[in-house]
Amino acid sequence: MVASPLTYARVGALVLASLGAIAPGRAAPHTQSTAAGDAAVQRVLDDYIGLYRKDTLERWKTLFLPSFTATYTNADGSVSSRTLNEFYEAQRSGFAAGEMSETLHNVRIERVGHIAHASAGFRFTSRGSTREGKLMLLMIEERGQLKIAALAFSYY
Repeated sequence: MVASPLTYARVGALVLASLGAIAPGRAAPHTQSTAAGDAAVQRVLDDYIGLYRKDTLERWKTLFLPSFTATYTNADGSVSSRTLNEFYEAQRSGFAAGEMSETLHNVRIERVGHIAHASAGFRFTSRGSTREGKLMLLMIEERGQLKIAALAFSYY
């Protein structure tokens, strides 16, 4: 189950304004953290988790832009990246080898205009083994629909 989104953007803008961090004569940064904006991001997150199944993986792939990249840390401390097709193929192969699932917790969302990002803790389970980590998803609106442009993650 995905945790309810938090509206840190509004709180952050209020804190900056109250601390005088926004210079006089300059407009405060535009922050759209409306219920509708958060709901759109939440729908993407719900589909990211809900469609992450062997039988709906093709539909899950449509959540991502064709130029999507996934970047992650390796056990040896190095970093790897995958294109959408490489990332999708790794998931497809994983499901072919056995059941997999992922859950998100402590989700934080920020939406500003046509872009949004979400960060969350995650629990990934594959073949009876569960690993925890942290992820960040970057989204951009394309023709009125948010799509995932990038994913960065690391296991603890």
